[in-house]
Amino acid sequence: MASAPASYRNSTTKPMCLLSQIMNTGSQFVMEGVKNLVLKQQNLPVTRILDNLMEMKSNPETDDYRYFDPKMPRGSESSVLRNKNPFQEAIVFVVGGGNYIEYQNLVDYIKGKQLP
Repeated sequence: MASAPASYRNSTTKPMCLLSQIMNTGSQFVMEGVKNLVLKQQNLPVTRILDNLMEMKSNPETDDYRYFDPKMPRGSESSVLRNKNPFQEAIVFVVGGGNYIEYQNLVDYIKGKQLP
């Protein structure tokens, strides 16, 4: 039997390759659309409060927060801590409703603060 012409040999691979290119291009467009919908570098309230507390920034939003440090002398005012170095570690918990977007915002904040 004679072999098929060269133009027909790869006829099944070309449509599959074309289909995968279309799918890749389509998924890239979808991802670009999602990126446009996502907030860009905007810290949500939980992250803003954490940043203010960790960096010892004075802000009306966090001025009334209390610090509980076991190394702090007993009976001293909690505002004394604002003059010290920023905190390196924190435990964050939310009483009431929290969601994945707030969690992801905190994770992104932490990644941005880590040393390269």
